[in-house]
Amino acid sequence: MQAETILQLKKISAPRQFAKDDYICHEGQPGSEMYIILKGSVGIFLTNAIGILNQVATIGVGDFFGEMAIFDNLPRSASCIALEDTIAVAVTKDNLQEFLETCPEIAKQMLEKMSGRIRKLDAELYKNNRFVKNRHVPKFAVPMDFVSGHAVRPGYAAPKFVVEYKQACPICGKAVTVKDIKRNILEEEKFDYDCRVTYKGCNPLWHEVIHCPHCYYSNHYLRFFGLNNFEFEVVEKLLRNEHKPIVEARLERRSDFDWLVLRYLQAININEHINPGENVLIGGMWRNLYWLSKDVSDVEFAKYCAQKVIEKYRAAIDGSEFADITSKCTTALSLVGFLMYSSEEKDILKYANIAIECPDARIKNRAMQIKARFEQKQNT
Repeated sequence: MQAETILQLKKISAPRQFAKDDYICHEGQPGSEMYIILKGSVGIFLTNAIGILNQVATIGVGDFFGEMAIFDNLPRSASCIALEDTIAVAVTKDNLQEFLETCPEIAKQMLEKMSGRIRKLDAELYKNNRFVKNRHVPKFAVPMDFVSGHAVRPGYAAPKFVVEYKQACPICGKAVTVKDIKRNILEEEKFDYDCRVTYKGCNPLWHEVIHCPHCYYSNHYLRFFGLNNFEFEVVEKLLRNEHKPIVEARLERRSDFDWLVLRYLQAININEHINPGENVLIGGMWRNLYWLSKDVSDVEFAKYCAQKVIEKYRAAIDGSEFADITSKCTTALSLVGFLMYSSEEKDILKYANIAIECPDARIKNRAMQIKARFEQKQNT
């Protein structure tokens, strides 16, 4: 970046400093500014199918990110984390005009990048809205397989792993407390056969659904914000006619764990209406409920959730719903684990072979081990 451009950017906005490992943007959370890097580097991270951050790109001096937030306050599509001590300038709606006039080359690059993203968003919106109009989603209900009354303490998260702030609910506009997990510094403790990763000092499963205590809107943290007009109307009607009566009926006889399960069930039902093509997202929430039910030894509900995971993950893999090979392979390995748990041996080798293609050595090796054991069992 030329010295003159840097000088112009500094006149537009005071530079901000970020230490190594600082989050600049959280995936799924609303934003109102874009950033241009003057010094250092930033990693672009996406959360994969099992909740682990994957770095998908590195950007450096002269690069920018977060540009969509200036125009439409859309949720961040990725987490942006400083890879080293970094200095960046923020462009907001207030200084946008000055930025366009004084830095035309960067502005041109920004608009070209935005054009591609808008086309992609339009395609996704058309796909999901088309599905909504042509499919039936059962009325919201708590499955009979779930037995309420589990006396479990809320999942603990050490303060160093949490960023807490207030944000306006997209349905009622009232303040909601949001807790973002700093996934880049979580300390992994165990990697299970079904791809569950557990961490020291934090159980992210308790924090993946955001809930509004005023209007009872609940959704996955990646989908809570940024509803378009069509989705807003669907969710508002759904909450009023189906969710609110069930939630209010359980207010006085619900443990923290029951409350968490209800939030997940709400989020799943809402996405079945507005994001029905996202089998990975919906399947991931059923998977989290499976893991949570195993934690409290609720066997019947765990079986119920496992079947839902199998249904959604099969649809996702067979329908090629993945943007990258790692996510597909990770989901395939997780599906293998659920098929084994449910004693459904059909297609285990099919999905294990998909997982073996993973660039991630841990996923690949686990898939190869499962395949070898399964083939040995078939030959005995």
